[in-house]
Amino acid sequence: MKKRAKSSKKQQPDKNYIGVTAKIFAVLEYFIQEGAHQQAVSFQELSAALPFARTTVHRVLYSLEKLGYVEKADVKAHYHLGPKFFALTQPAVQYRRLQSVARAVMLELLVRHSETVNLGVLDDGQVAYLDVLQSPSALRIAANPGDRNPAHSTSLGKVILAYSPEAETEKVLKRYPLIRMTSKSITQKSHLLEHLAAVREQGVAFDLGENVDGVLCVAAPVFDQHGRVVAAISISGPTSRMESKLMAIRDDVRSAGMKISRMLGPVPVSDASSARTEANRSEGHPTVQPPTPTE
Repeated sequence: MKKRAKSSKKQQPDKNYIGVTAKIFAVLEYFIQEGAHQQAVSFQELSAALPFARTTVHRVLYSLEKLGYVEKADVKAHYHLGPKFFALTQPAVQYRRLQSVARAVMLELLVRHSETVNLGVLDDGQVAYLDVLQSPSALRIAANPGDRNPAHSTSLGKVILAYSPEAETEKVLKRYPLIRMTSKSITQKSHLLEHLAAVREQGVAFDLGENVDGVLCVAAPVFDQHGRVVAAISISGPTSRMESKLMAIRDDVRSAGMKISRMLGPVPVSDASSARTEANRSEGHPTVQPPTPTE
């Protein structure tokens, strides 16, 4: 009987894997499970729970403390998560909650109008799509979650800019040129600022083929519990289908933004909107009549 020859091949180590990363995240994950509510975690229980040497756990804690992700508690040899950890994770948590709250409202709009429904935020001066429910119609043009577009040519971007503090709007406009996406795009800053004033008056923003030819879009702002604009919701579709129901969509999108805002926090949207409008007036924004959507 022949003996099976032993394989001469040895399992090669993964050169791209940094082993200490697993140890760092194991410590953080333990804090998240046991100390996410700012309950102090002792070095003794941490080192007993993890399969690492005590010196390794101590070095990881020391490094995380030096970086600001954990802090020493009042009790000796106890630690808790630091402010920098929550600052790092807060945007992701906020966006996930926003998506969760908005999804049911988005579905209502999709069922009612059979057009694509979008949820977006202003991220680093551009519109980022958090969630998209595509129209069931064969003829549709829809973004994908994660896609980005210029703020000045999209209804999502314009409505967020309109309700943002003036300094933030100026920062975005200074960084990003008003490029011509279509022949209808607004490319003059003075014209855009007048347009944003009209958006505040009407409570919604229209994209009348300004980002993609032949596509109309209507967006409304979403506010957090402090009355700050944090996102926008919109409906978009081909001009051929959208024109006849544009006013009904406008009203429903505005109501959807208010509904999501109420679910995000206790501040009534009407109060937040009024406060934002008054603040913009006091800052010297021009007040003009909103344009006719079908122009």
